[in-house]
Amino acid sequence: MPAESKPATESKSVPEPPAERPESDVGRRVHAFRRLRRMSLRALAERSDVSGSFLSQLERGRSSASISTLARIASALGITMAELFDTSAIGPTPLRAQDRPVLDWVGGGRKTSLTREPLSGFGVYEAEFAPGGSTGDEQYSHPGWHEVVVVLTNQVTVLLDTERFVLGEGDSLDFDSRQPHRIVNETDALSVVHWVLGPTQPGDKE
Repeated sequence: MPAESKPATESKSVPEPPAERPESDVGRRVHAFRRLRRMSLRALAERSDVSGSFLSQLERGRSSASISTLARIASALGITMAELFDTSAIGPTPLRAQDRPVLDWVGGGRKTSLTREPLSGFGVYEAEFAPGGSTGDEQYSHPGWHEVVVVLTNQVTVLLDTERFVLGEGDSLDFDSRQPHRIVNETDALSVVHWVLGPTQPGDKE
């Protein structure tokens, strides 16, 4: 009597891992620089004025941060904002739109780097602000930098210390980053700007 054949075992497909969230790239960079500086999670949290639990979630890619919070973290780590993005690419390789390093803000914005690496200390970005979106709830400052904001579509309002500037398409504004500042979209449509950060001139005083 022939041996009873066993039914073929169904092959189970292995689900693909979910795509990494954009903020995970920034979180990994924060973690890497913190370890490089031999700084504890608690120490960095205290210097950045954030909670240890929040910083832990950020490093794991499970939380987003406003641009003002990231500015404080970068300052505490002794690095530039541009260095929070992945800068591993070498040589004149095109940066495709879909490959831009992305940073989502808690305040309702989206910022992408337009260069793979900082250009001799410069950071060049494209930022999108949803209706009501901003760089954060409060103004922030970071010495040693100069900023230029150019509006591509719609308009944004730049709150610069006690002054208020409404910029429309094609308008631009440059200012010293030591001045407390905040950018907000007060319209009901998406606003897009180009944002350039560069070091202050050697002759500028801190």
